[in-house]
Amino acid sequence: LVSSSDQNPSNTQPSSLDNYTSTMMYNKLALISLSVCLTYSVEGFSVGPAAFSRPTTVTTTTSSTCLFAEEAEAGDAVEETAAGDAADTTDILNSPEFLQRKLDVIKSDIAKVEEEIAAAKGAIEEGKAEYGQQFDALESEFQNIQNRFSKQGSQGDEEATMNVARKMLEVIDNFNRAFGAVTAETDEEKAIEAKYRASYDSILSIFKDLGVTEIATLGTEFDYEFHQAVMQRPHEDYEEGIVCDELQKGYMFGTKLVRAAMVSVAA
Repeated sequence: LVSSSDQNPSNTQPSSLDNYTSTMMYNKLALISLSVCLTYSVEGFSVGPAAFSRPTTVTTTTSSTCLFAEEAEAGDAVEETAAGDAADTTDILNSPEFLQRKLDVIKSDIAKVEEEIAAAKGAIEEGKAEYGQQFDALESEFQNIQNRFSKQGSQGDEEATMNVARKMLEVIDNFNRAFGAVTAETDEEKAIEAKYRASYDSILSIFKDLGVTEIATLGTEFDYEFHQAVMQRPHEDYEEGIVCDELQKGYMFGTKLVRAAMVSVAA
């Protein structure tokens, strides 16, 4: 790079010194640039001052890659082991020996339950033999009490109905006496009578709903249970012993007598 004439100071001119200095600086810059290019030209391989730092990065990357590979292999091994254990468990649960053992356990449980049921039935039979008559007596007494209360309640309802009917009969008797004693002549009197008739019919309708009915009298044979004979007289239309006239109506509530009918009997 430097000529022989430049190396001899005695023959060097001032312009040659400047050229020498420029040449040396240019050579140094060229060497530095070459070193940098060689250092970063190839990944994982270095030349020059940075050679001590590059291999460290490469080694770390390589070590991390190896570690990940080992962990992945270990995970695969664990998964394979777990899958193998699950397959072994499934095979055990489906094996004939296991199923037979399970069937034996179920049969044993059923037998125990049947024994308990038989023991309970035996205890029941023993209790019946010891306390059966007492239970029957208590049940019979309870049934009698229920029947007695039911009968008393029914009789109480019948008595209440009969008492109300007897009280209302006084009102009906007044209506009957009024209708027999008064004869409506004018339109105004007939209108008033019609209103009384409507009230009278309403009471009789209520009696019918309650089960209170009139006792048949005219033309029937005298019955001392339902008829009260006030008088006996000859009658052209009726034979002897036949009711020929009704003086007061009688009423029945079912088979019970509310009031006997007052009648006249043909002689």
